[in-house]
Amino acid sequence: MNKLAEKLAAAPERTDSYAELRQRGRRALMQHGFPDLKTEAWKYTSLRLLEQRSFSSAAASRSYAPALPFDVDLLHFCNGLLVVDGLQLPDGVRLERATVDDFQGIEYGGREDAFAWLNLACLGEAWRLRIDGELDRPLALAFTTAEDFAAAIHPRLFIDLGENAQATLIELHFGGGEGMVNAVMDVRLEQGAALRHIMRRSGGELLRVVRTRVELSCGAGYRGYVLDTGVRLGRQDLNLLLSDAGAVGEIDGTVVVDSKQHVDYHTSIDHCVGHTNSRESFRLLADGSGVGVFNGRIHIHPGADDSHSDLNTGNLLLGQAARLNVKPELEIHAEEVTASHGATIGQIDDNAVFYLRSRGLPADDANTLLKYGFAAAPLEGVTDESIRDWLLAELHRHL
Repeated sequence: MNKLAEKLAAAPERTDSYAELRQRGRRALMQHGFPDLKTEAWKYTSLRLLEQRSFSSAAASRSYAPALPFDVDLLHFCNGLLVVDGLQLPDGVRLERATVDDFQGIEYGGREDAFAWLNLACLGEAWRLRIDGELDRPLALAFTTAEDFAAAIHPRLFIDLGENAQATLIELHFGGGEGMVNAVMDVRLEQGAALRHIMRRSGGELLRVVRTRVELSCGAGYRGYVLDTGVRLGRQDLNLLLSDAGAVGEIDGTVVVDSKQHVDYHTSIDHCVGHTNSRESFRLLADGSGVGVFNGRIHIHPGADDSHSDLNTGNLLLGQAARLNVKPELEIHAEEVTASHGATIGQIDDNAVFYLRSRGLPADDANTLLKYGFAAAPLEGVTDESIRDWLLAELHRHL
């Protein structure tokens, strides 16, 4: 695996302010290497495709942010670079280049965190986004790639919500090409802040790895919604840290994969102190030869009494060659807590299909209706009607 590290981290040395950070990332990457199927956190996701591909530094064509059926303020990252022409930020939003000081205290583990180390080793453009007050409309972060995109890019973003700030963030990953997107995002919510985080992902032959870490202060609230309709190879790590009393973290997600797609979601919610609450609902549908992976972990730390958590995942196998690997985890080191988890894997109910066909629906329509009813549930909690309708329409279009 060190050959893979050498291939991906190889780049001409630069002498800017990030030079020492890149050297640190390279040293860690060479020491640990990349995960393999013996690495617990990666045992269902092979990196063979990554080994087979080569990446080019040649410039790709311009890619465009997808149109949304409602008004947003937009930050567009085209082939990994922020589009600054015509950029206008709303009141209460500040964007600046991240400094070396922003990386202080950042630590990663061993080979299970290889892509975070790779992101640091290849650090180029990094940004810090600050939100204060209540935004009037959603802020969209669009990461797009062109059809001829063949590079490996490593976007890096820090997002801070100030005290009592409220925002809806729509994170979009769309595009083509056979390159790799390896993004790292660190989000911090100060006291009383509230973030609604919509994640919409799709992409043909791309390799996409995204690591998102959200830290919540006293009384802060995070609600994350995921709609992922598959990519050639995708991995998302979404980690919530409930670091102070009154913090609330919730995740609702739907992932749909089809043939030649492999999507792996690893989520974790850490109750670091007591008087914190969390909830998670996740659904995977795998058709054709698609592979879906979900690992959801709830960790209640020592002393985090009066914490409450619920994790539920339901999954549908739709194809003979499809595979689903699902693992909910509870790790509890405190007393006086409530925590539960549940997981199911099933298939479309033949009796339900028969019932719908008896009412005149063709077989394909009956199956689509049942799949939609199952997959839409985690997205129906989006409170903004225009965003909810858009997500449900996107889901229906892909079923």
